[in-house]
Amino acid sequence: MENPLFSRIQRQISRNQRFIFHLGSSYALIGVNMVTMFILAPLLYHHLGKELNGVWLVLFGITNYFNLSSFGFGQTFTLELIKKQNKPKEVNKLVNTLLFSLLMFACSTFPIFLAIHFNLHFFKISEGLLPIASRSLWLIYFVFFINFLGQLPYNVLFVRNKLALRNGIEIGKVILNFALTFWVIKTGGGIVKLAGVTVLGTLVYTIVLLIVSKQYLTYTLNFAYFSKKLFLKFLKPSLWYFMLGIAMQVILFSDSILVSSLKSPVLVTVYAYALRIPDVSMRFIFKIADVKIPKIPVLFEASDWLKMWLLHNRLIWLTAAISGFVCITLILFGGDIIHLWMGQDFMVNQTLIIIFSLNMFTQCVLHVPAIFIQSMGMHKWASILSMIGAPVSVAGAWFLSKTYGLEGIAFSMCAVQFLVGILVVPQFYIFLFRNLRSQGHHASILRVQ
Repeated sequence: MENPLFSRIQRQISRNQRFIFHLGSSYALIGVNMVTMFILAPLLYHHLGKELNGVWLVLFGITNYFNLSSFGFGQTFTLELIKKQNKPKEVNKLVNTLLFSLLMFACSTFPIFLAIHFNLHFFKISEGLLPIASRSLWLIYFVFFINFLGQLPYNVLFVRNKLALRNGIEIGKVILNFALTFWVIKTGGGIVKLAGVTVLGTLVYTIVLLIVSKQYLTYTLNFAYFSKKLFLKFLKPSLWYFMLGIAMQVILFSDSILVSSLKSPVLVTVYAYALRIPDVSMRFIFKIADVKIPKIPVLFEASDWLKMWLLHNRLIWLTAAISGFVCITLILFGGDIIHLWMGQDFMVNQTLIIIFSLNMFTQCVLHVPAIFIQSMGMHKWASILSMIGAPVSVAGAWFLSKTYGLEGIAFSMCAVQFLVGILVVPQFYIFLFRNLRSQGHHASILRVQ
């Protein structure tokens, strides 16, 4: 006689096969990233030394800011393409409007890049390291440029629900970069050579993405398809994505730059590796909800509020349980993990580990309603609050660093992330509860499945 519990499990697996497949590939990608990071990080630290390793991290922190110049077009493009992916003429307009808009935006960052390039001393980099830091920054800026344009095929595969394939290509990129970086370390190369092989790996990855994306969505790259009307249409919703992006960039990624400019590049390494494990854990947990993003606009368009509520419940309880367990584990054993990873002589700051672990838990839980808000285009309020929070986080980090050092910078950044999230998410629940009641789902509001 067939076991009822076993049959139920089989039915659940069958219904969620695509979700499990996509989630599994996402975890495989994060797993490969984690393994390569855990191998390379101590090798780079001992190979480059404390200051040069800090400089390497700071340079990538600087170029992260150039990604803001997309003005949120990638997000708007993705939501629009989901609706029009079966209309060839509209697809060509969307694809080329995005591509040439990104090219224009990327070129607009060059004057800012030059200003930073000629003022690298602001980050308290030693005079003797400035020449190689300067050459490396040029190459890392080129990496940004390639990745920036690569948003097009990356988003196309997402829209076509080819997440596993996209993750597989990205795994190939991680392995290639790992092999090239390992080769540079073994041959005694410095950060200029490291930046050079990063360019190579990124270029190969983007070309493969482009070729594969064209297999699943027919489109032609031609400026003739660029639509000024569509560009202007994108501007308004994208403005709020842009504001949200720039604010969250300041809140999330200013810390390494602040540590370098306020303290020293040497301390960037201490700060970065206290953050690294909670941050990787957070991204790992984010994937639980992220693989459901393509489904949210479909439910929204269909006004299927009950299914949306039940989807939210499943995601948030699973996310909270996993992130809570990871948070406690990191608080108790995070220092031991870092010593095991980086060596017993590596400086561990337990207070930083506690701050980042608690932040990981809160951000994982808040991430679930946040993806619903962004996928439904309700991100205006989040953008406004984030724009207010960005200068507050930087000012707080500057002020608290004088008394509390690295801990003050970390606390300011994490506290503002938490406050912004707490003030943003109620709009989602108010909106959803109102619509559930209007459809007569009074009892369903309290259901958790």
